[in-house]
Amino acid sequence: MRLPEYKWRIFFVTGLANISTAIAISSISLALPVMSDEFGVSMSAVSWIPLIYSLLPSCTLLIFGRLADLYGYKRQFMCGFLIFGTASVLLPLLSRGLAGAIMFRGVQAIGYAMMISITQAMCNRSFPPEERGKALGVNSIFVSIGLSLGPSVGGLLLSRFSWRAIFYFNAPFSLIGFIMCVLVLKKDELDPEAPRRMDWLGSVFFAIFIGVLAYAVNFSADWGFASLKFAGCLLVSMAALTLFIWRENRVELPLMNLGLFRNPVFSYANSASICSYIIQQMTNFLVPFYLMNVLLISKSDSGFVMLATPLAMMVFSPLGGRYADRYGSRRPALLGLCVIAVGCASMSFMNAVTPVAVVVAALFFYGVGNGFSVSAINAAIFSGVPREHSGTASGMVATMRNLGQGLGVAFGSAIMALRQSHYMRTLAEGAGAAGAQRVYLTAQRDAYFFGLCIVALALFCMFRIPEKR
Repeated sequence: MRLPEYKWRIFFVTGLANISTAIAISSISLALPVMSDEFGVSMSAVSWIPLIYSLLPSCTLLIFGRLADLYGYKRQFMCGFLIFGTASVLLPLLSRGLAGAIMFRGVQAIGYAMMISITQAMCNRSFPPEERGKALGVNSIFVSIGLSLGPSVGGLLLSRFSWRAIFYFNAPFSLIGFIMCVLVLKKDELDPEAPRRMDWLGSVFFAIFIGVLAYAVNFSADWGFASLKFAGCLLVSMAALTLFIWRENRVELPLMNLGLFRNPVFSYANSASICSYIIQQMTNFLVPFYLMNVLLISKSDSGFVMLATPLAMMVFSPLGGRYADRYGSRRPALLGLCVIAVGCASMSFMNAVTPVAVVVAALFFYGVGNGFSVSAINAAIFSGVPREHSGTASGMVATMRNLGQGLGVAFGSAIMALRQSHYMRTLAEGAGAAGAQRVYLTAQRDAYFFGLCIVALALFCMFRIPEKR
C-alpha cells in the first residue's frame, strides 16, 4: 500500500500530540473530587493539578518554539512524547500525596509544551502557502476531538477503575507517537553555519511575565481585581515584560524577533486570536452552570449539549482553512467572528424556559464561528512570519491560546460575581429562589454583552489586515 505524502503524514504525528494533550486537559475535572478525598486535601489545594498544567506551558511555549527553530523539530517532538508518556505512567504509579501528583503533572506539562509549541509550525513548514490554511484547519480538528472526548473518557475510566486510569490512558498515545516520530519524521536539515545561541536571560524574563500574569488571572476571582495581591502580580508581570523588551532589543540572537510585531498582519492577527479564545473559554465556563443550575439538566446530559461546539468545529475548521487559502484570511475570519457574535447574542437572551434545542443551536453557532475564524487567524499569523521563525510563531500562537483561555474564565467569573452583587441590591425581586434566578440570568446577560464587545475588538483587528487579492 502506498503511503500518503510526507506532508500528510505529519498529521498522524501532530494529531496524536494534540489528541493526547487535549484529553489530558479535559478528562481530569471529574477526578479532582476523588483525588481530594484520597489525598485528604481541600478542593482549592487539589486545583493545583490542572493549574500547573496551564501555568508551566504558558511560561515555556514560546521558549520551546524558539529551541525547535535552533536545534530541530524531530528531536524535540520525540523528547516531548517521551517526557509526556513517562510522566503519565509515573504520576499514578508513584504519587502517594498531593505534592507528588503536582510534581509529575508539572513534568507532564513540560512534555505537553514541547509538542504543542511546534505542532502548527510543523504544518506551516510542511505545506505550501496555498494549502497552509487547510492544513492548520485540519490540525485544529484533533484538538477539538481531544477536548470533546476528554470528559467522556474520564467519566468512563473513573466509573470502571480509579482516577489513576485517566493518566495511564495517555501512555499508549505517547508510545505510538514516539515510534511514529522515529519512523515518519525526516531528519532536520540545519544550517551548520547558522549560530545557535539561546537567549536564556530573555527566556527568564518572558517566563516571569507570562507566568505571573497567568497566575494572577487564575486567582483573580478569589482575590478580586482591586486587591493588593492582583495589583502586585500585575506590577511584577509588567516589570518583567519591560525587562524582556529591553533585553530583546539589545541581544544579537533574541528569543523573539520583536520586529515581527512591526508587521501589522502578525500583530493584529495575534490580537484577534487572544480575543477569540477569551470569548470561547468564557462561554465554555458559563454554559454548564446555566444548563445545570437554571435548566436543571443532569451532568451527563449537559456534557452532550456542550458537544455541539467541538463537533461543529470539527466540520468547519477545514472549510475555514480552505477558504483562507483561496481568498485570504480576512474574509473567513470576519465571517466566523460574525457567526460567534450571533451565538453570543443568542446566549444573552436565554432564560429559565429556553428550550434545550435553542441552546444547542447557539453553541453550534459558536462552533461554526470558531471553525471559520481560528484556522484563518492562525494562517494570517504564519503568513507574516519567515520560515526560520515558524517555531517562535507557533509558540506565540499556543501562548495566546493559553492566556486567552485563562482570561476567559477570569472575566466570566468576575463579571458574574460583580453583576450578581449589583443586581441583588437594585432588583426588587432579589429575594427568594425566583429572584435569585432572575439576578443570575441578568448577570449572565451582561457577561455575554461583554463577550460581544470582545468580538467587536477582534473584528476591528481583522478589518485592519489587508485583504488578499
